[in-house]
Amino acid sequence: MALYSSKENHWFYILFKKRLPISLYIIIPFVVALIAFSSGFIALVLFDYFLVNNHILALSPSLKPEVNELLRWTKLEIMGFTSLGGVAGVGIVYAILNPLRKILTSARKIAEGDFSGRLDIKGLDELGILGKDFNRMVSSLNEYFIDSLAGGWVLLDPQGKIVSVNRGALDIFQCESEDLVGKPYSTLFNFLSIDPLLGNWIEESLQDKLERSLNELEAVTREGRNLKLTLSTSRLKDKDDAFAGMAMTLKDLTRASEITEKMQRADKLAALGGMAAGLAHEIRNPLGSIKGLTQLLEEEIKEGDKARTYTKTMIREIDRLNGVVTNLLNFSHPAKNEFHFCDMNKLLERALGLVQMNIDDKKIKVTRDMDPNLPALWGDEEKLVQAFLNILLNAVQAVNEAGEIVLTSRFDPSRHINKEGFVEGVIIVQIKNSGDPIPLEIIPNLFDPFFTTKKDGTGLGLPITHQIVTLHGGTITPLCANGFTEFNIEIPIAEHSKKMLEPVKAQKEVYG
Repeated sequence: MALYSSKENHWFYILFKKRLPISLYIIIPFVVALIAFSSGFIALVLFDYFLVNNHILALSPSLKPEVNELLRWTKLEIMGFTSLGGVAGVGIVYAILNPLRKILTSARKIAEGDFSGRLDIKGLDELGILGKDFNRMVSSLNEYFIDSLAGGWVLLDPQGKIVSVNRGALDIFQCESEDLVGKPYSTLFNFLSIDPLLGNWIEESLQDKLERSLNELEAVTREGRNLKLTLSTSRLKDKDDAFAGMAMTLKDLTRASEITEKMQRADKLAALGGMAAGLAHEIRNPLGSIKGLTQLLEEEIKEGDKARTYTKTMIREIDRLNGVVTNLLNFSHPAKNEFHFCDMNKLLERALGLVQMNIDDKKIKVTRDMDPNLPALWGDEEKLVQAFLNILLNAVQAVNEAGEIVLTSRFDPSRHINKEGFVEGVIIVQIKNSGDPIPLEIIPNLFDPFFTTKKDGTGLGLPITHQIVTLHGGTITPLCANGFTEFNIEIPIAEHSKKMLEPVKAQKEVYG
């Protein structure tokens, strides 16, 4: 048997589901008024019982006018308190439901995609706090929405002032939001070296209110890193469809470009590797014979004979050529990997020791700033020393007399995420040298085999270094900034390598 008839269910739906706010405006005042009326009514009943039903008036008839007057005033007071209860109920409903209606309206706007609304709730402290928390939630949602947009986003008002920036834009410009928000768009050029004509392009977009786009825009960060960007502007409108500003969208294509270059380099290296192996074997055998015959010829020549200087030159050049062939073989067929736990600081010191004589000859100042508590790295010691040595040799050759080389090592626990999604961290090694910077136009070719700007260079040192760093899952990035040429090497720490080395004495020394 149904608890309610269909008619009763209909009224129940109307009162408590379909029109809940309206029903509360009726029910709450009614309940408060009823409570006030009930209290007075009970007092009236008790009064009537004791004075009238107990025949008190029969004993004192002279009191009847006073009792009737008292009953009349009691009834009036009951009616007054009942009315006040109803008014108080209406006030309570208004104080509660009006803020809730504002919150509901704002929530509906957010559901429709409008994040601009803010609540101003006054009255009850609890609802005021709820309104502030709601505003904070809307702001957080708005920031999260903007930050989650792909690429960089910069919002400009009609006057060209920066209203908002997302995390992607801050990563591109390498700054914080307080460095940009509230300032003119020209401030962007303080953080990114870019074509100055772009400023005119943005100004024209603001004036004619048209949408524009630029592809393959080249820029340089303050750290000297080259970027490839796309830039587009979109017109912003307010609720009245009036011009409200511009949205600048930036996309960093550098990573995609680097991946493409790496794939092209890998194909090139594969082809060169096979060719180099064949050439190395074909050249090395005759070189051995030529060197042996030259040494025999040298023995036949008397000391002091001018021809003896020729044979010495021949042997020296044969040895140099043999070194090139050895590098070719190492490049095409790297030696078997021998991985174990390594101390990166010790490997840097070993590589530095191999060029110490050249450093002393040129009176180069070496500054060390090494973290003594680096975690152990699972790697190939000899290959890593070779990688550092190749960079240091270039640094020593590039530094002028009494120049400077800076070695830095540190651990960043939050930089690298492995294939399983776990944060492992990276060891960062930086090798910087003073002297003439590397021309920006040749930086993309530094790791190409046989590319060199040196008269006697082979063009294999940096490609081998790149090969070794890649073998360890790392990256190597050349930078030019503040009068220094820098090679930044980042190698991730494997999960099983996270045991810490024994702390050693802090190594921050400056040698003249």
